[in-house]
Amino acid sequence: MKARLFFLIFIAIGQLYAQILDSENFDALTIGNVGTNIMGTVPGQGNWLTLSNNGGFGATSTNADNSNFQIVASGFNGTNGLQIIGPDGNYGERKMWKYGLQTVWASRTAGNNNIEVEFDFYTGNITTSDSSFDIYIYGQNGSYYYILAGFYYVINTRVLSGIAYLSPDNGFGGLENYLASLQSGGGDLILNANTWYRLGVGYNTTTGQAYWKINMSVETISKQTILTGIYNPIDVYIQLYGGNTNSTIATVGFDNYLVKATAADNLLAAETFSNELGSTLAIYPNPVKDVLNVKTDTENIKSVQIYDVKGRVVKDVIVNQNSSQLNVADLESGVYMIKIVTDQDSSTTKKFIKQ
Repeated sequence: MKARLFFLIFIAIGQLYAQILDSENFDALTIGNVGTNIMGTVPGQGNWLTLSNNGGFGATSTNADNSNFQIVASGFNGTNGLQIIGPDGNYGERKMWKYGLQTVWASRTAGNNNIEVEFDFYTGNITTSDSSFDIYIYGQNGSYYYILAGFYYVINTRVLSGIAYLSPDNGFGGLENYLASLQSGGGDLILNANTWYRLGVGYNTTTGQAYWKINMSVETISKQTILTGIYNPIDVYIQLYGGNTNSTIATVGFDNYLVKATAADNLLAAETFSNELGSTLAIYPNPVKDVLNVKTDTENIKSVQIYDVKGRVVKDVIVNQNSSQLNVADLESGVYMIKIVTDQDSSTTKKFIKQ
């Protein structure tokens, strides 16, 4: 009876977690070009649509090609990932997206009225390129379309901002696309070059509020905006634009893309915690569909064990490094416990949900 009650409690908790609408870790895709069409009309690998152009009047870019979107072996933690190569001049555009979000959003579980997007982002080399990378949730209200919430990253300054269709408290009023500071206390949030970050952006379709979260290893930054208005999400766009004066190619990396519907803010539900020795550990994404990331900031992880709700060990992995990607695609949907043991023989056990 106790075992049955324990199982039912875990199932009830699991129902409070996110509903996965789309995910992509690029591991099942072939190294090389994502697509064979840069007009955004024919889906390529993973059903991704790709659009690339050299810009309009006054543009100096010349390198628009299928090779601008590459599946590479240098994704997050050495797995496959996406690399986007920017224009070699100014004003060119690179854009990727998928169709179908509007349909799966309409069929989401009742009450899951927040849409959230998470991904790993690689900042690339120090460069003079004033190209910009952005990803945003695109929405619709009647016949009008808007950026509901997203990120905006300038390559040469490495400043990361939020972007949303805001009604800013600036005395002027009115809705318009505005940048939102993500730095604690205001000001510019400057990312490190050649570094992976886990980023998350969400939009509450009930309150019209946008929100962001950034995992910076020892600090997690979380920000929310004032109301943006009520709109329905229809797409997520990933873009890299040539700047006004750019003459240098910029390259960024992208991996472990996740779109989910939630009942409340569930961004980067990474179960970040500290063990008794003070080392910060993280597991993400949670819920997980295919690959569960396990990471520590100071100690190496010696071993990882995953238990089902009956206490049976379903995976036992030797790691001996500070991070690992566990393939959990073969596990049945449900609630699991993960026990992480470090090389200092400290251990922590946490719960995760397998979709």
